[in-house]
Amino acid sequence: MDETLHAVRDSMINGLGQLTDFFGFSPVMGHLYGALLLSPEPLSLDELEEIVGKSKASVSMNMRALERWGMVREVWIKGDRRKFYEAESDLWKVVRTVVESRERREVGVALRVLEENAERLEETRPTLSEDDGELAEYYVARVQDLQQFFEFAMFALELFLQRAEPPRLDDIVAAYRAVPGAENEQAGRKQP
Repeated sequence: MDETLHAVRDSMINGLGQLTDFFGFSPVMGHLYGALLLSPEPLSLDELEEIVGKSKASVSMNMRALERWGMVREVWIKGDRRKFYEAESDLWKVVRTVVESRERREVGVALRVLEENAERLEETRPTLSEDDGELAEYYVARVQDLQQFFEFAMFALELFLQRAEPPRLDDIVAAYRAVPGAENEQAGRKQP
């Protein structure tokens, strides 16, 4: 492989490892996904092990996780008994799968915890001293603020997941400009 192509491949693989780490996934998952995404042909576990420089056990475990997330799929190569994989190249599909599986669940958990705590506060309030009652009111206000935020987050996630394809940047800009006061807010910001 040409030196420049090799450098670009390695840079992309490392960059995807950093990105997956940022989002709470194993960097090895990003390395493997990057190696497959940049390969025009399916790769075997042995080839992936060599490219990313990780143990067979680590490669195998992370490949199973990538399969569960729908980021890679196993493919069969006629006449070869080894496992081969290819990346899901539709990044919108990958992002939607992750958001649907993980983020929606986490926001749902947050909403349930907030609801439970709001109920506990309401049940306990009548029995509290005056000072504790004031603190409970403060807690209720904060819980309500968080509930509103997470309800908005769930609404935004649902809108996001309904899209069959990513929104065009022009559509996002137009929607932003349609919000009252958005132009004034933008005008008040310093340009870099």
